[in-house]
Amino acid sequence: MAQVSKRENMTIAIREYTDNQGQTKKVWKTIGELITWDDGKQSFELWGPTGSTRGSVFEQTQQGQQQQPQQMQQPQQMQQQPNQYQQQQQGSNQNFQQPR
Repeated sequence: MAQVSKRENMTIAIREYTDNQGQTKKVWKTIGELITWDDGKQSFELWGPTGSTRGSVFEQTQQGQQQQPQQMQQPQQMQQQPNQYQQQQQGSNQNFQQPR
């Protein structure tokens, strides 16, 4: 079993502000982590209001296509609870009509 060799925060800028010297600064929020394993592979975990999502990072092949990952197993908690965001999106997509 591979061991974690490095963990890095994944962040996004959520807003900007001006400090006392008049310089524009950003407020950063950590939304997950990028994990590098001792065998060189990488994976990630994104944190959100409905739980976390895990995935793998794959090197791009020619023509910008990514290698197809083997089917990943989701944590048991995520398999049992449907994603509230996905349910909302499915409901709203039913009312969406394509422009003609």
